[in-house]
Amino acid sequence: MKLLKNVNILRLIIFLVTSFFSYKIFLNFASPYVFDKTIILSNLITTISVLIAIIITYLFSKLFSEKSIRVDRKKDIDELAKKLTYLRRIAFHLRGMNRFWNFKDFNPKSVIDYKYKDLTWEQYRGLDDKDLNKRDYRKISYEIGEISGQAYLALKGLQDDESDYSFFGEFHPLTYSLNDLAKYRDYSNSVWYFFENSDSEIVNLAKENRRSLNFVDELYLKIFNKKIDKDNYNKSIKDTFSYFESEVFDKLIYLTSLNTNYFPKPLIYSFLNMLVYLIILLLSIFILVLNIKEYSAFIYTILILSLFIANTFDLIVIMFYSIKKELKIDDILKF
Repeated sequence: MKLLKNVNILRLIIFLVTSFFSYKIFLNFASPYVFDKTIILSNLITTISVLIAIIITYLFSKLFSEKSIRVDRKKDIDELAKKLTYLRRIAFHLRGMNRFWNFKDFNPKSVIDYKYKDLTWEQYRGLDDKDLNKRDYRKISYEIGEISGQAYLALKGLQDDESDYSFFGEFHPLTYSLNDLAKYRDYSNSVWYFFENSDSEIVNLAKENRRSLNFVDELYLKIFNKKIDKDNYNKSIKDTFSYFESEVFDKLIYLTSLNTNYFPKPLIYSFLNMLVYLIILLLSIFILVLNIKEYSAFIYTILILSLFIANTFDLIVIMFYSIKKELKIDDILKF
């Protein structure tokens, strides 16, 4: 970001300085009585037309190249997004289990579903505008259990207000935003922390009925292409959330952020530079066609020439920046 800001400042300085000095040189050393605006502007129009054609060719080739890269990247995003959707379905089925949440002294599922059904993970964590005061927080924590209640709210967050039916249907392609990914990552961490720090004698998925677990078994198989370890059910689910934290979310956020940026900066710079050339071209045509007094035509012509020279220097800076950007190889995640 700092480099980008410095490049823009450098371009602006070069443009203004070059325009000013070019204009002063023409004004001091060129004579309005011996110059021919028709020849100068005709050559200028031809030169600018060629430059615009070259820039347009570059822009389209770059756009097609960028599109191809993004299409390939989208394939990886879709594969990872599919896994995330399967994880959210696991979360949905975990949340729907009754025996599992029926702990010795309390049942966070029953309390949240019937007494605090509008409570969110963000509110409970104090990350929302409607966060709880200390008194309410202590009261709710006593009723739902701090770790278990937070995990249940996280599972609820992973469902994200989608209908129950959507978690039973066939997979449909889904693009997750960066905000969604950051949110789901926090939820997943809470669920992992719950399994990591709970007594397996109390928090035990094995006591849930087989019908509910069958859905989880199927989704686990789709994520890892292997069957779940039924003798270590808690560990398998904990490791699933750990896998998403250590691998899937990093890759998905990285790739999504790359595809979220609409245009590469060199492309934008080149497009703006072309627009300046287009403005200079139109001004040249007007000055060439209109019947203007000789001295006024001289002033307008050297002003247009100064802008042309300044914009050409700007194009050189853009080319240098683009080459440097093209040759730079960013960190590549191996998939």
